[in-house]
Amino acid sequence: MNKPTVFFLLALALLSCGKSKEPVTMTLLSYNVGVFSKYEDDTTPQVADLIRNTGASLVALNELDSCNRRHAAFQLRELAGELGDWSFQFASAFPYAGGAYGNGVVSRDKVISRYKVHLPKSDGSEPRSIAVVETDRCVFASVHLDYVGEMSQRVQVEALNDWFKAVYAGAKKPVFLCGDFNAEPDSETLRLMRTGWTQLSGTDFTYSTTNPRKCIDFVFAYKDAVPVEVISSEVLTEGTATLSDHFPVKVVVKF
Repeated sequence: MNKPTVFFLLALALLSCGKSKEPVTMTLLSYNVGVFSKYEDDTTPQVADLIRNTGASLVALNELDSCNRRHAAFQLRELAGELGDWSFQFASAFPYAGGAYGNGVVSRDKVISRYKVHLPKSDGSEPRSIAVVETDRCVFASVHLDYVGEMSQRVQVEALNDWFKAVYAGAKKPVFLCGDFNAEPDSETLRLMRTGWTQLSGTDFTYSTTNPRKCIDFVFAYKDAVPVEVISSEVLTEGTATLSDHFPVKVVVKF
């Protein structure tokens, strides 16, 4: 190889190193789907259509049945199939009616790691869980906190904070946590969440679809990870009132 060629290749390499990565824009969705049967027999196809129409690439889902007497189907797998065989992760919160009940994530992107995190019951009504996936672009998780009160929620938030600190502190990609927190924006639970997480979603009412009066569904980003910029945030009320007793929350971010 002659000297001009070597110099050209070195210059090209230096230019490549100096280039910054193109920003990534991503649409996230958080949705308590009420086992796809709050007001209709099976809203799985409609929820799949909703997800496609939003352009979301990652969706956190709460209240999912898996192979139990209430719903024999593995609901998350059915939804992933409706979406065109998306990747998915189910985290059982507790056994229910011969099967399970819990939270899940569906991802249009390839999943490279996945976790099921169990949260303590404390003085609450039942154990809870977090479904976590990691893709090349981010970490994304779905959680559903206990509804009984702030004591059980505090214990669960402390447990989830400990887990994310142990596994994803200093992450070189964004870390998102979404779901039904059963707590309103001015609650002690949300104040505790904001010590380690940045709230990306707004405070428009997400519950209930028949009588909207509370904001209890949120999208957060972990502070000890790559920061993100919120492009838009909205609660999707149009055409969703009969799909569940919660409205879905859509957030578009850039990083």
